[in-house]
Amino acid sequence: MANTGFFDKSQGIYLPKDSLTWTDLNTSPYATWDNYTTWYQNLVNTSTTVEFTPEIIDFGSSRTVLPLLTISGLRDGTTDTAAYYIDGKPTILIEGSNAANMSGATTQLLDKTTDYLYTPNIGAFRYYRFTININSGSNTTAQGFTGFNIVLSTDPLEEVIEDFDTSTVDDGSSTTRRITTNNTYNAITFVGITPKATISDTEETVSGAGGLYMAADYVATDYVGGSETTLSSVSITTLPLAQLVSTTTNSITIRLLAPNTGDDINSTVDVYVRGLPNAGIDTNGNLVKA
Repeated sequence: MANTGFFDKSQGIYLPKDSLTWTDLNTSPYATWDNYTTWYQNLVNTSTTVEFTPEIIDFGSSRTVLPLLTISGLRDGTTDTAAYYIDGKPTILIEGSNAANMSGATTQLLDKTTDYLYTPNIGAFRYYRFTININSGSNTTAQGFTGFNIVLSTDPLEEVIEDFDTSTVDDGSSTTRRITTNNTYNAITFVGITPKATISDTEETVSGAGGLYMAADYVATDYVGGSETTLSSVSITTLPLAQLVSTTTNSITIRLLAPNTGDDINSTVDVYVRGLPNAGIDTNGNLVKA
């Protein structure tokens, strides 16, 4: 990603570059001494921007994280006037990759006005990169960045759903059961399912005296002798097996199966859900927990 400004060490601000070239200085309206000595010539608050991409962040391992970002900015020539944002600014481009050079990165672009919620989560990656873009201001009130605070948060949002009867969400036509969570998550990272109510299942048992053998005088009598084993079914009481099928931001889908027959079954379960909370760009232009 391109950094489109320059760093003014005297003020500690990353400011927009003017796009004028030497050839512009010989044409109207720039061909005057006053315009030669004016720092900015063609910044337009609604269409020109300043953009910065901090260094790639190595999280150390591939993890699903919640990116949080605080932007600090000032106007040129001041020490206490904060940057101001027009509609749609700032924009924050979030990239994730498992390659150190960010090749094949998965991306999501947020802006303050319309696509301000970070959803869905881009997934689990080791390397993350951010690009922040704001309106550059005008010729008389140019503005830029003074710093960024980036946090890749793994702090969880958790809940326990107790004594949920899966028969209450059994539509009679599907083997899965959808359970709505109390929280809305940016991403669900772990689900624990504990069946509590026992079910009836069938267990197969084998009985017999020990099997068949070849008779010594099979030509005169019969080919085999001995007694045959028999297979019989016995009804048992047990707990079902639980399978997590899928998750969304506000639900999980599970299956409950009888251990021996594999039949679709209902039961009462406790469910532990852990995930990441939502995040979005607030009115100040920062990406914060929602």
